[in-house]
Amino acid sequence: MMPLQQKTQEVFREHQKTIFILFICAAAMLLIQFLPVRLRPESVEEVRNWVMHCGRSGPLVFIVLYAARPFLLFPSIFLNLSAGVLFGPYWGVLYLLLGGLANASVCFWLGRTAGQDQDLLKSVGGRWGARIDDYLAGDAAFVRMLWLRAVPIFPYDPVSIVAGGSSMKYLPYAAATVMGMLPGAIAYNFLADSLAAGSGGIFMSACALLLAFGLPLAWWYFSRAKESF
Repeated sequence: MMPLQQKTQEVFREHQKTIFILFICAAAMLLIQFLPVRLRPESVEEVRNWVMHCGRSGPLVFIVLYAARPFLLFPSIFLNLSAGVLFGPYWGVLYLLLGGLANASVCFWLGRTAGQDQDLLKSVGGRWGARIDDYLAGDAAFVRMLWLRAVPIFPYDPVSIVAGGSSMKYLPYAAATVMGMLPGAIAYNFLADSLAAGSGGIFMSACALLLAFGLPLAWWYFSRAKESF
């Protein structure tokens, strides 16, 4: 048997569960695209209509929709701009945080399950995988994940899956996720509420949104946090 073939078979045997989970996820996402019933919204207005038609179950539907978003393949901005209009600027923040945490938790446990509860980054990622794992699971794990959530240049779902594939604990991950989302959630909700009401607070809400994402980005860029990344 050729050395390459032997190595391939060894990798396959070692990561059968990971390959199987990835295959199931890909098949599920592909199937969703061809179902006769459309399961993903295509606009902010459509999200609002779906949730409003569910009555008292609307908040739960909103959170479930946010949790399923990685598989439905639609942008989170649809949900972010819907919460304030659907639930008001205060309850909207709460439901947006719960939905975002549900989304992050699904991706985290997907990565953790695919890694068979082991350190997937170190086992298959080589030197770079070990470096990322040390970054996420070190003594400053909470602060670093907080940066990854607050600074808008880091993609939400890939960060969540990578964190699940590392040796990072779930509780600091979840806490940093909620805290990192909070400024943006507040700004999004007040902006959406102002747009829906047509009030004069639209400019101030837009400024708040800019500050919610701009300040963490500037702080990260000019501080030592960027150097440790």
